Amino acid sequence: MNAPIEISFRHFEPSDRIRAKIDELAGNLDRLDRAVISGHVIIDGKNKIGHKSVVSIHVELAYPGGLAIGKRSVDLPSPAGPQAFDTALADAFHTAAEQVSTHFRKLAPQDVKQLAHQPEHGRIARLDGAVRNGFIEMHDGATLFFSEAVLKGRFDALAEGDEVLAVASDEEGPYGPQASAVKAIGPLG
Repeated sequence: MNAPIEISFRHFEPSDRIRAKIDELAGNLDRLDRAVISGHVIIDGKNKIGHKSVVSIHVELAYPGGLAIGKRSVDLPSPAGPQAFDTALADAFHTAAEQVSTHFRKLAPQDVKQLAHQPEHGRIARLDGAVRNGFIEMHDGATLFFSEAVLKGRFDALAEGDEVLAVASDEEGPYGPQASAVKAIGPLG
C-alpha cells in the first residue's frame, strides 16, 4: 500500500502496541501491490456490557473503483488477553484484503480473455488447395495454420498475399499454432 493507513480511536485508549500491530498488518498488504490506495482503521470501544467493553474494529481499504470493509468485534478484557484483540484485528484486515483480491481477480480473467481472442491482421503466406488449408503470417512474425473449417468465406477466393483477420487458438495443432477463426479482408495492396 502506497499511502499510510489512518488510525482512529473512539472511546478506546490508544496504545503503541495496537498502532504497531496495525502497521504490521498494513505492511502485509504489499501483496496487493498498488491495488489499495488508502486505508482507515477505526477502533471503537463505546459499547459496554456489564464490566466488559465490546470493541468494534472496522478496517476500510480503498481501491480504484471501490471500498473494501472488514469488521470484527471483541470483548475486553478477555481471558485470552491482547491475543483476542490481535486476532480480531487480523481477521478484519484479512476480510477487507480478500474483498480487494476478489475484485481484481474477477476483472483480470475477462481482460486477458478479451485481449487474447481479438482478431489480428495477417497475410496468407501459403495455401494448399489440394487439402484446403494454409498458413498465415501475422504482423508480429508468428505463423498460424488454418483450415477451411475456420474460414469465414470461400477458400477458392483466397490467394497468397491476401490480407486476413485471424484469431489465434488457445491450442496448438499438428502444424504448431493455429487459428480458430479467419476472415479474408482482401488483396494486400
